[in-house]
Formats: sequence, structure tokens, C-alpha cells
Amino acid sequence: MTRDDSTTFTFEHDGLRLAGRLWGARAASAADDALLPIVCLPGLTRNSRDFAAFAYAVRQRDPERMIVAFDYRGRGLSQQAGTAETYTVPAEAADTIAGLAHLGIARAVFVGTSRGALIIHALAAMHPACLAGAVLNDAGPRIETEGLRHIRDTVGVVESHADWDAAIAAVATANAASFPALSHDDFARMARAGFTEREGKIVGDYDRKLLDPLRIMDLDTALPELWDAFDLMQAIPLLVIRGENSSLFSRDTVAQMADRHQGMETIEVAGQGHAPFLETAGLPERILTFVKRAERRGGGAEAASS
Repeated sequence: MTRDDSTTFTFEHDGLRLAGRLWGARAASAADDALLPIVCLPGLTRNSRDFAAFAYAVRQRDPERMIVAFDYRGRGLSQQAGTAETYTVPAEAADTIAGLAHLGIARAVFVGTSRGALIIHALAAMHPACLAGAVLNDAGPRIETEGLRHIRDTVGVVESHADWDAAIAAVATANAASFPALSHDDFARMARAGFTEREGKIVGDYDRKLLDPLRIMDLDTALPELWDAFDLMQAIPLLVIRGENSSLFSRDTVAQMADRHQGMETIEVAGQGHAPFLETAGLPERILTFVKRAERRGGGAEAASS
């Protein structure tokens, strides 16, 4: 398994104790101020552990790079909200802004997977100064109802597993068709990042209440689109990743995004669905190259960790 040398941190916001992981510490030298942090935002029911292998791969190539990943409210090490009403993209974006302030990060390149990509759209509207660049992993301003219906009908349906072998087998079975490029080890890593052991059972590491809004969503009508927020990102470098087999994020949407953002870079990951594993398919190298281009364009970061 990939070594995870992260440290955890906590902070308070909106009456909740929230958490995240940090790989690398900012050095005190002036030269280190040129390095933009990478801030990673996970998917709907996922957490900061999803980025351990990605962070390891990036830091093997760039050991001084600071990488941060947040656990949204109700996921991972963060406290659960009292009700489902605050499990929303704007609330989670506000939590992220508070976490950036806690760490002293003024600007960064953001990497958002699925819901994390939607949160980047919210940050573009709520706190655009923090965005030095953005990587949108398999989500954008338009979400396909087919893909969201699949998530609604599969995530959390089985509430617990008897042991880790059963949990890993369930993850592999659910994803094998849309991720033929991946191996059993990849699915094992996904399971161990997204599940935890409680009372002798292996369960999803999230508050099940956060699925309530998804369960009652009317997927027979068009979903709201985020083109206005997407257009606010025209001034920053943008990299869009799509899984070849994704049912949530269409090629047509990617093409429309490219028409509106003339400098946008795109990657389609062969043999993967929603959402591509960022530690695979040469993505750490591609993303790090993108981050360095954002640094040259934007002049580095005014950031430090506390």
C-alpha cells in the first residue's frame, strides 16, 4: 500500500469541528513562497484519504509541495451536522474557505473530484481570489441525470459489510464494468479510503443523512446548471479530466466548456468512469505540470501553514 505521511488538522466553523489532512509543511524560506499549495476536494461521500496516493505520487516528484485535502462536514474526521439541510455545496464551500483561513492559504490550485468540482464552482462565486488554478475531475457546470441516478441508486444501499474483504469485493463489483483499466489493488485502496470500521462492521465513513437530499431529488426534470459560475473561472488556468466511461460528465459538456474557456486543457482517461483515480494513468505528472504552469502564470502563492 502507498505510504501516507499526512498529518491531520482540525478547525471550527459554523458550530462544527471540521478536519483535513496535510502533506508537507511550508518551509520558512522566501523561495518556498513561489510554490502554490494543491488543495484537494473529494466527492459526495468521500473524504481526504482519497488523495493519499495522489499526494504521495506528486511529492515523490516535488517533495516541497504542500498538499491539503478537506473532510467536508459529516465525512471522515469532521463532525456531523445536526440535520441534512446544511449538507449543501455552498455550506461545504464556506467550510473550505474557513479551512483555508485556518491554514493561512490565500491562493492555491484546487483539485476537485465530482462534488469537489462543484464546490470549486461555488468558490469561484464566493471567494475567487483563492483560485490560482483549478482541476475539475469528472464534473462541471452540467451534470447528467443518468449518472446522478446511478449514484442515488447505488451509494449507501448496502449499509455495512462483515469485513474488509467483503467491502473491497463490493467496491470492485460495483465499479469493474466502468473501470476496466483498474486492478483489484485500486479498488482495495478505494474501499479502505472510503470505509471505516465501527462496532465490528465496515461502514461508509460519512453521515448517512447527507444522502437524504439525493434520495428525494426529482431526476425526471432538468438539473440546475452552473454556467454562470463556470464563466467566472475564465481568468484562471483550468484543467478538465473526464473518465472515458463517465455517465455523469458528458463529452458534449466538456466541448461546451472548452468553447467558453479558450485556454482550458482536457484529459480523457481511458478505461475509467466516474470519477478517474487521480493517482493512476499518469495523472499526478500531468496535474503537477499544470500546477507549475499556473505558478508561472500567476506568480506563486502568498500562503503559509499554521
